[in-house]
Amino acid sequence: MTNSTSDSIIQNWMQALDQQGKSHLTIETYHRGVKHFAHWNGMTYGSDFDPGAIIPRDVRDWKAHQQTIEKAAPATINQRLVALSSFFRWAVKQNMTHDDPTADVNGLRLPKQQPKGVSRQDLRRVLRTVHASGNVRDIAIIEILAGTGIRVSELLALAVGDIEIKERSGKLTVRRGKHDGFREIPLTKDIRHALSAYLEQHPEKNDPDTPMWVGLRGKLSNRSSIVRVLNKYAYQAEIEAVTPHTLRHTFATRYLEANPDDLRGLAALLGHANLNTVMVYTEPSVEDLEERMERMEFNV
Repeated sequence: MTNSTSDSIIQNWMQALDQQGKSHLTIETYHRGVKHFAHWNGMTYGSDFDPGAIIPRDVRDWKAHQQTIEKAAPATINQRLVALSSFFRWAVKQNMTHDDPTADVNGLRLPKQQPKGVSRQDLRRVLRTVHASGNVRDIAIIEILAGTGIRVSELLALAVGDIEIKERSGKLTVRRGKHDGFREIPLTKDIRHALSAYLEQHPEKNDPDTPMWVGLRGKLSNRSSIVRVLNKYAYQAEIEAVTPHTLRHTFATRYLEANPDDLRGLAALLGHANLNTVMVYTEPSVEDLEERMERMEFNV
């Protein structure tokens, strides 16, 4: 099979990916992965890439080459394996090969990474900045995201009647969370004060069914509206951009710092049915492990 023929096959596969609705970025990433294998195959065997000639040992050797010779990052190797697997699934359907040589080749296990939040100092800087602005709506939005960990979709879905504020307590009701989950989240004093100030100025505060968040053009309904609010105050606070999901992770981390053994409580607050989902917040960082090992040495 000539090089031009193999290039033509890869182009046909890319067209098939496009017809499947794959994004341009995904197609280009997959293309680089398969071209990487084709180049390795040519360097190793001195022949052009022929899908029908590839066997599982070739894929395993290519994977090992990336690990030991190239010293490629595990995520990069896995990405290339996914690309090659996609190609061979298509090639089998096109009768270019009888078997998929990638079927029994597993990707590399990646170390679990704790979701990234913002530091206590940066969170305080954002909160001080938004409070200094005097914008009661923005204050309430950021206080809720930082103090409850709700998803941005849940925040946008809130109605006035979903907020209950009493003299010494309060709660927020998420009526349709992820997977249609229902939950109630207690509100701290700071959040209650922020919400009370905002609701006092809400144009339809006596209608429980009216949307909670409104702007000059009406209801806030898009995630981009909330991201713009966060970006505005992060910029003014001179810190890196903050996203709603970052504040969700920040809340989870802070909750476990205050309540180290309460995974069930955190899962209930975040709207997770499976405790395994919140276990990621208990994973120690490299810095945590370094500190623990230093303590071990000190105790010898």
